[in-house]
Amino acid sequence: MSYLLALLLVAISTALILRLGRSWPMLALLALMLGGLVVLGAEPWLLAAAFLLGLGAIWVPRTTRVAFKPRPKPTPQTAKGKNNPKVSASNSVTGLEALYEIQEKVGIGGMATVYKGRSKKDGRLIALKIPQEKYVGDPRFVRRFHREAELLAHLDHPGIVKVYDHGNQGDTHYIAMEFLDGEGLDRLIESKRLSIKSIVQIMSRVAEALQHIHAQGIIHRDIKPGNIMVLKNALREDGSVDPRGVRLMDFGIAAGKVLTRLTITGARIGTPVYMSPEQAKGQRIDHKSDIYSFGVVFYEALCGQPPFQGAYEAVIHQQITQMPAPPKQVNPEIPQVLSDLIYRMLEKDPEKRPGLETVLEVLRGKWEEDPGLTAPSYLALAVETKKGTLRLMDLSGTLMRMWSGVGSGRGMFPSPPLALAVDRDGGFWISLFEYGGGAVRLVHRFDAEGEITHSIAPYGMKLGELLYPVSLAALPNGLLVLDGEACTITRFDLAGNPVTRFGGAGPGRGTFESPRVLLASQNYIFVLDYGNRQVQRLDHKGQYVSRYAFRKSRESQELRLLGGLGLTPQEELLIYDVDSQKIRKLSLEGEVLLSLPLPVAEGEDPNSQVDMVVLGDTIYAIRRGGSKIHRIKLDGQALPSLEVYAPLRGIAIWHNTLRSKTEAPTIPDSVSSSPNGDELTRPKGVL
Repeated sequence: MSYLLALLLVAISTALILRLGRSWPMLALLALMLGGLVVLGAEPWLLAAAFLLGLGAIWVPRTTRVAFKPRPKPTPQTAKGKNNPKVSASNSVTGLEALYEIQEKVGIGGMATVYKGRSKKDGRLIALKIPQEKYVGDPRFVRRFHREAELLAHLDHPGIVKVYDHGNQGDTHYIAMEFLDGEGLDRLIESKRLSIKSIVQIMSRVAEALQHIHAQGIIHRDIKPGNIMVLKNALREDGSVDPRGVRLMDFGIAAGKVLTRLTITGARIGTPVYMSPEQAKGQRIDHKSDIYSFGVVFYEALCGQPPFQGAYEAVIHQQITQMPAPPKQVNPEIPQVLSDLIYRMLEKDPEKRPGLETVLEVLRGKWEEDPGLTAPSYLALAVETKKGTLRLMDLSGTLMRMWSGVGSGRGMFPSPPLALAVDRDGGFWISLFEYGGGAVRLVHRFDAEGEITHSIAPYGMKLGELLYPVSLAALPNGLLVLDGEACTITRFDLAGNPVTRFGGAGPGRGTFESPRVLLASQNYIFVLDYGNRQVQRLDHKGQYVSRYAFRKSRESQELRLLGGLGLTPQEELLIYDVDSQKIRKLSLEGEVLLSLPLPVAEGEDPNSQVDMVVLGDTIYAIRRGGSKIHRIKLDGQALPSLEVYAPLRGIAIWHNTLRSKTEAPTIPDSVSSSPNGDELTRPKGVL
């Protein structure tokens, strides 16, 4: 027990010596400790160890001992709870007090800090840009910092922030420039305070500024909303912007031809969201890279979001390999002229991007004017999106018109369309699925201007009522609606009044199981009877005429699954075979005329319903839920697909001029293909 007490006494004494440091009281404490050990009868070896340990603790150099210091007091706070900007500023720009009166810190960037100050020489308000300490030690950075300041000091354009002076006071390097009291474009975009007109005014000024610096052989290399300032007095009450109050700023990584090889250690040049593809790949860049970044900023200003989003690496990949959705498809209010211009600015190939002269020509021109519908025919589309669920697209894939959507306003509905048809007068018929009482209508007609002209077919089981209208077909004298749940077809007249109803659930011969597609020619009605794996042909009175189906093989009676139906202007059928993913063109008598493969694009479900229309010698086919329009010549030649950038629900042909009453209806419907070598069964009287 005495040994344990002795060891405890040694430990406590040594700890006190280390805590309080060497002093005469500590020597007395050491003597007391040794005396205590003697009284307790400690062994000689323990006495010697305690003496050496205590002596070492007393004479060890003070700098090597652990220092126990009280926690420092917090920095005094201002009334608002923040550090006093004047104090912090003065402590960070030591050496500049003789030239400038430092007032406050106004911003911190990736490589520099900016302070507001006043020149003691002429009393002018200035912004002082001071490099961060971690870069000052790099002579290449310092050289670049001052050489760029020299270049920019010679720029004289009202749309570019002015540089007054640059230099260093000891280790403090600085650039003194025009102080701007305003807001960055990034904040204005976020607050949604800018109209399309005001955005165009801002972009025009930026384009002029870029044109000026490019003429001096300088590339900005970091164009982004945060580097575009709009002065407070430039924002007018009517929402417009005075272009004289717009400044392009922060040329911190700008470069002339002689500086393009200079790099900054540890810093990524540029902001990835606004990088051009060539900049993202680390290739040599020129003024066309600024035009790309300018296009990204323009896109974000109009759409409220940049074209590409995500982590650094994801954005870089998209910048290099992908094209974004056209601006008008994100915001239908954007004029087509501006949408087309921005899309050209975002070309991956720099040589395909427009020059700033072209950009300014568009921005100063009649960009607000609607170019009009000048082509004879367009693709009418129903898509699953919040805005613009009904669209007109030209045959090259350019969006021309958008209306309707998911919402509660006039012309808006709780869900996107189930089906789409176009009548001979250019009206757009859509069907919806919605529960409700007699006030709810499931079929609506829009005119070419996007105004609703008819709302018919309430939810229910009576004549003229519907449960689940999955397909529509326009007739010269009315409209046919296929009810997928009741398995019936209802005919409405041109005024939207119900005329007759036929069909019903059953195994065929005028009855259906899970019918999906309805289309009509001048003489017949065709129904994709999905559950019975056949296409039925009826006359316009609803009487059964014949059916079309494909056997799995010559030896088997099992039928192939059919997933789409279409019709050519010559009244030839297009039937899609889900099993083989091919389109088979048939005569009315059932003769196989042609078999065409239908490609499956990335993200498409090969088993989803296929809708097809024919214009001229080209089939336009969509897979429901996909975003591409596949184009196939009737002779089998595949053409590049058209991108819609939204899940597709239906497709039709919209003709720009009125057609004569003797012409066939506007709408051919979905089509599916049948496999080569498979037997076609087409009993004319019975299944």
